[in-house]
Amino acid sequence: MTIHPTALVDPQARIDKNVTIGPYSVIGGNAIIGADCEIGSHVFLDWTKLSRGCAIGSHTAIGSDPQIYDWKQVESWVEIGAGTIINELTAIHRSMYEGKATIIGADCYIMTQSHIGHDCKLGEGVTVTTLAGLSGHIEIGDKAVIGGAAGIHQFVRIGEMAMVGGMSRVVQDVAPYFLVAGVPAQARGLNAYAFKKYGTPPQERKNLKKAYRLLVRSKLSLSGAMKKIADDIPIEGAVARLVDFMREAKGGVTL
Repeated sequence: MTIHPTALVDPQARIDKNVTIGPYSVIGGNAIIGADCEIGSHVFLDWTKLSRGCAIGSHTAIGSDPQIYDWKQVESWVEIGAGTIINELTAIHRSMYEGKATIIGADCYIMTQSHIGHDCKLGEGVTVTTLAGLSGHIEIGDKAVIGGAAGIHQFVRIGEMAMVGGMSRVVQDVAPYFLVAGVPAQARGLNAYAFKKYGTPPQERKNLKKAYRLLVRSKLSLSGAMKKIADDIPIEGAVARLVDFMREAKGGVTL
């Protein structure tokens, strides 16, 4: 373990082996830091459970109180999965609910000056690009990408392997595998880059394209498009996950 002499580390903090803590960082008594983590300079870390092999950039604050008027102090957390990288000047707020957590999955990449609000839940392999802002209670599926300076409204869900374009304003759910962009955001296509990167099988890609055309370009109502998908496309694999997501949408979907 390497702790810079200017760092302030509460003796109640639980710190595993091979952890590095940089100059002027403040580690609170409710911090749990897994093995092989690297914490830069001027970092604030408390009410956080940091898994193995994470890297935290300088001037980042994790585990601060949720940004809510009249919030009453409760024991709540930020939980960060193994191998996640969080770059400089990022803020991640803990849950507003007692015993609950804001969750960042394993192997995520959170770029500089991002904000992740209270009670967000990010899956594995999510990328949040510079200056993106996530309001409270947002859910983001595995391997999704949030573009730079995008703003996501509270309670919105972003499906797995979806992509939100830079500087977009997202006020409704984004379906899995969709690419959306604009102010307000609109569907622009499917995330072909993710299909190639993660090896989506060709038949699943073909079926997703059919489902996309019915949802976005057919001029059918949403219920009509969903019925047509059920009638014409095998509901399995990626299409099954898309259909399940659409059925669970409560505040509308970005189309």
